[in-house]
Amino acid sequence: MDVMKTARKTSVFIFNEHNEAFFHWQRARILGDLPDAADLFHIDAHHDMGKPPRFGTSLYFRGSTREDEIAYYRKFAQTELTIADFILPAVLNGVVRNVYFVFPKWRKFKTFRKFVTITSAFGEGKVLKYSVKPNALSNPMVAKAYPDLKKFQYAAMKAEQLPKNRKVILDIDMDYFACRDSIHNHMAFDLEITREQFENRDGFLAHQSLPFSGFQFNFYQRDGKYFANISRKKGKDVSHLPTEKEILHEIDDLARILLKKRIKPMAVTICRSCHSGYCPGDYARFIEKHLLKALQPLIDQDASIES
Repeated sequence: MDVMKTARKTSVFIFNEHNEAFFHWQRARILGDLPDAADLFHIDAHHDMGKPPRFGTSLYFRGSTREDEIAYYRKFAQTELTIADFILPAVLNGVVRNVYFVFPKWRKFKTFRKFVTITSAFGEGKVLKYSVKPNALSNPMVAKAYPDLKKFQYAAMKAEQLPKNRKVILDIDMDYFACRDSIHNHMAFDLEITREQFENRDGFLAHQSLPFSGFQFNFYQRDGKYFANISRKKGKDVSHLPTEKEILHEIDDLARILLKKRIKPMAVTICRSCHSGYCPGDYARFIEKHLLKALQPLIDQDASIES
């Protein structure tokens, strides 16, 4: 993970998978860079508004020191969140105020704007509830059951439809510019097995449930050891992998729109999505270099990067 610190105290966090954004938003809040809840501009090929039903540990830190709180949320992001459900917990936690999901032009999504609620049972931050109506809190029993209810605006739109003159958390996934949705087609794992398992592979492959598993298995030997290669059954390859020229145009277009709308980032999070494969590594390296350059006028001309 790289950190770019600027003279205006705006931090740019660059990392590999998107659940890490939650931690960086929390740390920015703890350190005073995000003193109040801010609107989130989530620029991504996916909405990432998944609804986790419950957590093993509370969304709310109950300790006392900043160091412990930072460590708490680092672990929380790693163990409780996925790349598809990190935004709603940030709303409930009070870091994100409203969510503006910006999808790329090549996505044929519909625009919308609606109000949504999120809360947790008895305000404990473990069992999450959605779509509880705010007027239900007039009932004392409901108010007691859901004391941390948050109502917020969730909108999906193209970049040119974003509101103007906002202080925001600017969150960008590189798969906005180049995306491979069919990531399972490119995933495979080698599992070492015993010689007995290898010799009995025909019996395993003949099991009647195997055709419904969604997996395919290939067995092989190497250096006196035995392995099973496990992969998903291949589906249709769904990708948007444009040319470098096309990517540069989209990067410049996004930066131009944000500048024209006078957007002031309070914190910037940039996800490579390279481990999951949504943005292939060679694309991510190209995008990162040119995206950082294009964002400079939004942040600070003298920004430096620390690893």
